[in-house]
Amino acid sequence: MSNQNTLELVSLEVNGHSFTTAAEDRISVADVLREKMDLTGTHLGCEQGVCGACTVEINGVPSRSCITFAKSCQGAKVRTIEGYDDDPIMAALRDAFSEHHALQCGFCTPGMLVSSYDIVKRGEASTEEQVRVALSGNLCRCTGYQGIVNAVMSVLSRRDEFIITPSPEPASQSQYKGELPLFERTTGKVDTVVKSTAGEGGDNSIVEKVKLSHSEGEVWSLLRDVEQVIPCVPGATLLEHKGEQLKIQMEASFGAISAKFQGDGRFIFDDEQHEGRFEGEGKDARSGSGAKGTLHFHLIPDGDNSCWLELEASWEVSGALSQFSRGGLIKSFASAITRMFVNNLAKRLKGEAIDPSKGAKLSLIQLIWAVLSGWFKR
Repeated sequence: MSNQNTLELVSLEVNGHSFTTAAEDRISVADVLREKMDLTGTHLGCEQGVCGACTVEINGVPSRSCITFAKSCQGAKVRTIEGYDDDPIMAALRDAFSEHHALQCGFCTPGMLVSSYDIVKRGEASTEEQVRVALSGNLCRCTGYQGIVNAVMSVLSRRDEFIITPSPEPASQSQYKGELPLFERTTGKVDTVVKSTAGEGGDNSIVEKVKLSHSEGEVWSLLRDVEQVIPCVPGATLLEHKGEQLKIQMEASFGAISAKFQGDGRFIFDDEQHEGRFEGEGKDARSGSGAKGTLHFHLIPDGDNSCWLELEASWEVSGALSQFSRGGLIKSFASAITRMFVNNLAKRLKGEAIDPSKGAKLSLIQLIWAVLSGWFKR
């Protein structure tokens, strides 16, 4: 098998200085900074874009350097923690971090300072809660965050002392206007096509538009049958059904964390519009994790023998499992669960049986395999 990684010259402006290096496809900006430029102030933690320790400025926008490929930043301006030595805002933040005991081991501090700098420079946060939300992408295992928030608030209160050049809007906002790009995929086992977009709930929602090779009436008859639909959801078991009210159990295993949610739900149907809504919440007694969510579904006719099923899901996770409720990770998992649900739904429509052993417990291995297969197919 031939090596698909090819070397290519990449030119960056790092902390005001031009730098050119040969980089393979897989080399990240963080690798270039640390290994080729000896700028080790950019720390590597999770290397999955979750912890925020590797945060640097790329073209004026805080970015995860560990998941940003160097080749995608040709000609970009990069600013690392070493590039703020003469910056009055960063000087004020460093003093405030020391004064308010906002650092302990120091591993998260460079990324935390870069994010804090952006908060002060933009000036859009004015309350402690807004600062906490703005810093939620940077994790700290030492301080408990209060000192960090106090430090940022103290510098925000002096913001008028600084001469501030407006920061550019992130490219994702100007290019996509707050929406994810559309993509299409096939589910593999059944004759369906799925379109994914962003939901209105930002990181905690997703919209999947599924084309099924069955008439609107056939699909609606199945969706209307709660006892047939619930087993199509990976890991779900219907315990009780009385009118609109449901009792459901959901089992999931994420590595060392295993949870069995039991809770109440409600199904609402509109037979005229062929749309409905599910609302539910539950808690796992062992791990203390809680989850609640809503699912809105709507059928759209597409000729006599096919239709579109639009699913919009939103969710909220607390407790031990909340570590998986971050950005693209949970969206990928939600998309994978939807694909598994669609496969099971299509089997029901064709009169095929669903293997109960595969739906008894939703595992991390199932999800990862479903996510990877979806990526490869795209």
